[in-house]
Amino acid sequence: MPPRFDLVLLDLDGTLVDSQAILVGLVNDTLASLGWPAADPAHVAMQIGLPLEQVFRSAVAAAGKAAIAALCDHYRRLADAPEFVRQFRLYDGVASTLARLHRDGMKLVVATSKGRATTLDILRHCGIDGLIDDAFGGDCVEHGKPHPEMVHRARDRFGVAADRTVMIGDTSFDIQMGHAAGVSTGAVTYGMHDPDTLRALRPSFVVDRFDALPEALYRAASSKPVRMSRG
Repeated sequence: MPPRFDLVLLDLDGTLVDSQAILVGLVNDTLASLGWPAADPAHVAMQIGLPLEQVFRSAVAAAGKAAIAALCDHYRRLADAPEFVRQFRLYDGVASTLARLHRDGMKLVVATSKGRATTLDILRHCGIDGLIDDAFGGDCVEHGKPHPEMVHRARDRFGVAADRTVMIGDTSFDIQMGHAAGVSTGAVTYGMHDPDTLRALRPSFVVDRFDALPEALYRAASSKPVRMSRG
């Protein structure tokens, strides 16, 4: 059976890597370092995936533009450090599943709000850089998630039609970005946003495990979300 999709866009945090705790911790460490009170961890987790400026504006509504810029600069210095990159770990089944999709000829592209250089460092550290055809970070676009620019740029890069493209992620921002770009969408339920929030957006399919992804990608198009139950 030929692949249903030629281009598979993949979010990073909460989709490929289990990073919620370390990212929420870094946000609060940054706030503390610059004299701001800690934010509620659950609230911060719900913002991960948006551009960093929006994450900090949500965490400290009273901060002005200069303060937000200072917080972002401090965060990025810490996030880019090799010792921080070494904390990232893949979810179970990610490497083997990506290898299968890669062998099947699909173009695999990471689409994340992280900077591209840091993203590539994380992919190398996790040992999957050879399976990823490209990565688009927040610094590659003028408009971050959920704006569709990142999807459009990836499609232009590989010359793939919208109906042969799918965006997969763990947050509503990923699904909204895919919808806005006119491509199929897949939600994973083990990341930052709860399953009910994701299902309410009516993605093309929903999976509970990353290794359930190939079955979803090869299914015939359906107007209803596809539920891949735990096995």
